[in-house]
Amino acid sequence: MSEVEQSPAMAAALRVLSGIGGAIVLFTSALFTLGASLGAPVGIFVARRRARRRDRPLTRGASWFAAVVGSIIAAGLVFLLVGAFMPTDAVQQIEKGIAEGQAARDTARAPTWMTKAFPPTARSDSATMQLMNTPGFVRVTVVVALLFACVFLGAIAGSMGWLGSVLLGYALWGYRP
Repeated sequence: MSEVEQSPAMAAALRVLSGIGGAIVLFTSALFTLGASLGAPVGIFVARRRARRRDRPLTRGASWFAAVVGSIIAAGLVFLLVGAFMPTDAVQQIEKGIAEGQAARDTARAPTWMTKAFPPTARSDSATMQLMNTPGFVRVTVVVALLFACVFLGAIAGSMGWLGSVLLGYALWGYRP
């Protein structure tokens, strides 16, 4: 049925169910994503405001993208807060584990087919080993890994937050983006 053919009672029931479903999706996703999905409604709000200022419509794709970007930023803030409130002994244990892992000799050998096809792989490169043992390389690697984790978590959290926001938006204001 289209919106024109719906009775007012049916439209009200759909809006109530949409609100309940949207609240369940949004708060459940906030629980599983450490609150990163709550950045999705903020991202949608900012994108909607920007679209109105430019006198343009906010499409579903643009609202989803804004929700994902908002959740990526929220995930980054969550990771920063976790890192800021982490006990110093935990940080020292992580650094100790990294140092022990770097000190251990690499006992894994390349497969024979690889050493036959690519003879330079049989011997280790001392410059590469020195680079991997520097603290700066480890820090950069950790930062890049955290950025990838923010994007991954933000994409998942943003999608779930977008769904909850769309359902809540229909329940509260009656429009479908």
